[in-house]
Parts: sequence; structure tokens; C-alpha cells
Amino acid sequence: MNKPWQIWMVLIAIFAAGALSGGLVVRHVVRRQAPPPEGWVAREIASVAKAVNLTADQNERIRPIVKANFDDLIKLRREAFEVIDRMGKQITAELTPEQRMRYERILREHSEVRREAQEQRNAMRHGDGPPPGEGGPPPPPPKIPGS
Repeated sequence: MNKPWQIWMVLIAIFAAGALSGGLVVRHVVRRQAPPPEGWVAREIASVAKAVNLTADQNERIRPIVKANFDDLIKLRREAFEVIDRMGKQITAELTPEQRMRYERILREHSEVRREAQEQRNAMRHGDGPPPGEGGPPPPPPKIPGS
């Protein structure tokens, strides 16, 4: 391996493999830190109960409906991530080392945008998001008397 371009190609391949491995590890850790489904179920039921004034009996009948559907959503989400991972691997296999580096940079940028959006949603959910008009959603429309 006396040719400088061969050394560069090996270094690029090592870097790309490390970046891909690191991304997969981070993705695995982030998935494991997702809030438990029971929290989602409780929030959804509370939201519906508040919006339509559910009775205690209705609340109990709705709980299994929400739980079953959230379980399906979790399963679909996992399947979607598996498809995205498979697609990324298939695309990466077709790229040159230089293209792989650019592709992985694009994936990291997209991941960062999604992470920031999730942080904003979490902040808004916990009431510590930005004030109205400063990056948050618009305020709700004013209440009209008699409606």
C-alpha cells in the first residue's frame, strides 16, 4: 500500500464504518429512552376526557381501546424504523466512499432536525416551550361568547 490514494481510501472507509456504527448505537439508545406506552395512553385518555367530559364508566371502556391502538402504533413504528434501516443500508451499498460520506452527513442533519423537533414537542408538552409568537405554535383562537 505505497500509493497515497489507497491510504486515503482505507481511512475514508474506516471513518464511514465508524460513523455508521456510531449512528446505529445512538439510534438504539434513543429508542430505548422513549416514554413508556402507558404514559402515551394516559395522556390520550386525559386529553379525550377533558375535551368531551368523559364519565368514569366511559373512561374505563375507552382505556383498552386506546391501549390496543397504541400497541399497534408502536409495532408499526418499529417496523418503519426497520424498513428505513434496510433502505439506508441498500442505498449505502450502491455509493462510492465519497458519496457515502455525503449521504451520512445528510442523514445526520435530518436526524438533528428530527431531534430538535422532538425536543420542542416535549418542551411544549411540559409547558416550558417558547412563548407564543417566538417559535412555538400560534395561540388558540379567542373564545366566542355563546359558543
